[in-house]
Amino acid sequence: MTQRVAIIGAGICGLASLKETLAEGFDAVCFEARDGLGGAWAYQAAVDPDAPSFTTSSIYLGTMMNSCRDTSAFSDFPFDPARYPDYFGHRLLVQYLCEYAAHFKLEKHVRLQTRVVSCTPQEDGGWVVVSKGVDGNEVSETYSSVIVAGGHLSTPRLPTVEGSEVFTGEMLHSHVYRTPAPYEGKRVAIVGFGSSAVDIACEIAPHAQSLHLVTRRGGWVLPRFVLGKPAEAFDNRATQLWVPAGFSQWLQTKLLDFVQGPSPPEMKPDHKILEQNPTLRGDFLEKVMTGLIKIERGDVVRMTKGGLVIKSTDKNKKKDAGTEYDLGVDVVIFATGYDMFDLPYLPPNVVHPEGSDAIDLYRLIHPLHHRNLFFHGYMELHGPLPPAAEAQARYTSAILSGKLPYPTNNEMLKGIQKLRAYQKRHFVHSDRHNATHHQIPYVDELLEALGAAPTFPRLLGQIFSSGHPLRAISVLNAVWFGIPSSAMWRLVGYGAKADLASATVIRTAGEKPTLSDKEVVLLSKE
Repeated sequence: MTQRVAIIGAGICGLASLKETLAEGFDAVCFEARDGLGGAWAYQAAVDPDAPSFTTSSIYLGTMMNSCRDTSAFSDFPFDPARYPDYFGHRLLVQYLCEYAAHFKLEKHVRLQTRVVSCTPQEDGGWVVVSKGVDGNEVSETYSSVIVAGGHLSTPRLPTVEGSEVFTGEMLHSHVYRTPAPYEGKRVAIVGFGSSAVDIACEIAPHAQSLHLVTRRGGWVLPRFVLGKPAEAFDNRATQLWVPAGFSQWLQTKLLDFVQGPSPPEMKPDHKILEQNPTLRGDFLEKVMTGLIKIERGDVVRMTKGGLVIKSTDKNKKKDAGTEYDLGVDVVIFATGYDMFDLPYLPPNVVHPEGSDAIDLYRLIHPLHHRNLFFHGYMELHGPLPPAAEAQARYTSAILSGKLPYPTNNEMLKGIQKLRAYQKRHFVHSDRHNATHHQIPYVDELLEALGAAPTFPRLLGQIFSSGHPLRAISVLNAVWFGIPSSAMWRLVGYGAKADLASATVIRTAGEKPTLSDKEVVLLSKE
């Protein structure tokens, strides 16, 4: 009997999961609460600041990808450079996802405007999924497994701040921000220093009376382009896997200083570069240096009728660490993250041990205590999401088909402990980094058991065994020393599409302006 797989969400992770489970011959159904594909990347114009949970998308009009075209495609569906620039916004990404769905004939398996109400585990390992469509009727169905791929940027996390009830200005989470127009001529404070905080600050600053960015520990903001190339071009597979982390951070810091100069003291953090989730914005430093954005290094300790009281954490500037001072503002935007695992349709404590913020997800996929439940995309990566989401889908599909064994509880416990030790070595110690990993080693780990990790020995061996030694040398050079194209994970092993992948990595390394003729032909045959 064919296994039935329920997939929740039709964005990047859900569509990749649908494509890979269908490829394994499963009867897969994808539930999407909204009226179209794209998930969190599909823009929602109408938002209700008083009920942000009803706004599932956090995308604002100016949202751009933080990873570049050549690293961000699904491994067997490359972006056409003639139609997609090096970096692009949400509209083009949703267009790409719709093209992906059409190419692999996924649309007929997606139930739009259908919200999952509950998922209940059964004694035989299956799941009962209750969903509700536009007619309001609930439908109960049994599935052998459930893949949760609805994204983790839907439930904003607003801090509790003393005195917020007396503040007479406007207070909102970045989740409901859309355009800078409402903030023209106002005094604005943004709390946070992640990608959304930096983006929104750059959008509002030219229009506001003043713009203050409040950050406890500062951070590194990287440009999208370095010496005319996407920043990822300077961090290839070889540097990520072979160069010691400390030396790599030193090199990257020197390169950043060379390109844009040292960071201002008030934003320079104590932690090293890329020990925090990366933030990319080319014009941020310029706006800081020209005074459009003012960095306030400190914690918001309370709110007053007319603004914020900030306790300085700045060791380098005019305000000694520990000093409290007032900041008069009309608007406060909290860019303070999301509750990643607010999933009311699942049983309680599926991911977090009771009373803890720790994450019990083996390989950031398997929960410890629920069989045949898989999480795809619930992670923060140093690198683009689509190739990692696809690797999760390939790995999970291989587990469900029996090509890979289901991990034992002991294996999962050891794997969780190993990941925590890795995170402790490489990242800032905070709740935000409980689900953080480096993309290339993570994808390699998932696909190694399928023989699909493009290791140096595997690609070196192809020089002698493929019958095309010159092409194999070009592929080896492109994969290990060029910009890390996602196509590298289709070169070898189970699920390989070697001809298409070789053509893509060679074309990408050569910086060609269009898809190659070979890619076009091979894609047309699928």
